[in-house]
Amino acid sequence: MNIQHLIQFILLSIFLYAYYKYAQKAKIIDNPNHRSSHTTPTIRGGGIVFFIAVLLFFIFLGKIPYPYFFTGFLLLSVLGFIDDKKELSAKLRFPFQLLAVALILYDAGLFTNDLPLIVQILGFIVGVGFVNAFNFMDGINGITGFYTLAVVVPLLYLNFQYKIFDNQFFIVIILAIIVFAYYNFRKQALMFAGDIGSMALASVLLFWLGKFMVELKSPILIVLVLIYGLDSAMTIIYRIYLKENISEAHRHHIYQKMVDVWKMSHLQVAFVYALLQVLISVIVIQFLPLSLPQQWIGIVVAFVFGILLYVGLQYYFVKKYL
Repeated sequence: MNIQHLIQFILLSIFLYAYYKYAQKAKIIDNPNHRSSHTTPTIRGGGIVFFIAVLLFFIFLGKIPYPYFFTGFLLLSVLGFIDDKKELSAKLRFPFQLLAVALILYDAGLFTNDLPLIVQILGFIVGVGFVNAFNFMDGINGITGFYTLAVVVPLLYLNFQYKIFDNQFFIVIILAIIVFAYYNFRKQALMFAGDIGSMALASVLLFWLGKFMVELKSPILIVLVLIYGLDSAMTIIYRIYLKENISEAHRHHIYQKMVDVWKMSHLQVAFVYALLQVLISVIVIQFLPLSLPQQWIGIVVAFVFGILLYVGLQYYFVKKYL
């Protein structure tokens, strides 16, 4: 850790402590209900530290080289912060999400690299889905931080090789996760990331992944978020099958079942998710030199295997409940 990293770590620590005290007074609290994974009122919005981390990166850099990304990132983060204080309707959030994702993917090069129109449309749809999936999955202590690390570290490794971004962009997010961990990586969390945390991280990861995929022409990199993507998407499909209102709280995610049925701790489940994603990421990196057809085969195999695993686990958990 050099002096810049030390200064950033100290600033992030001071800011998050100040937010913790502010949130206590402002009563920005997540009160538990029968669908919650926590049992005591807990401060939410601690993920604002990730928003500050990105600001610090640009401040230390002395410029904003990605203005469209920053605009989309700012839009989603502000929406998340407002949502943490006063819940917004999905109808109100969705148009802003569409605009923000479009701006982020524009800066990632999705719309400016002569890609086929169908690729641009699919990329945009996947981007919107990813932002919402990342928000849906923030349900137990440690999962957002651990899983983000499982994605950031492989991307940082690739960045050392291909130099797509300044490495400091990745490091400042890792520092923010470490600071956030003090409040969240524990049996009884002091703070949750909240919508601002999941939205800020989703914005950054979407930008990084999009830029890497476009620059390296490697669609296989989408598998770097396979675990989150499948759990979120398949759970929505499962809830539609059950004829539930998908906008309401629930306990159907696999990670929730691991806590409820297997009685694993939140941090154990979060670590398992992160570890599985790291193992998958190691395989993905080996696929990068392969041709596009071979990469698409890898994507199909990964998703088919993941879907079968999800269905098998849900079937098992339903049987256990019965």
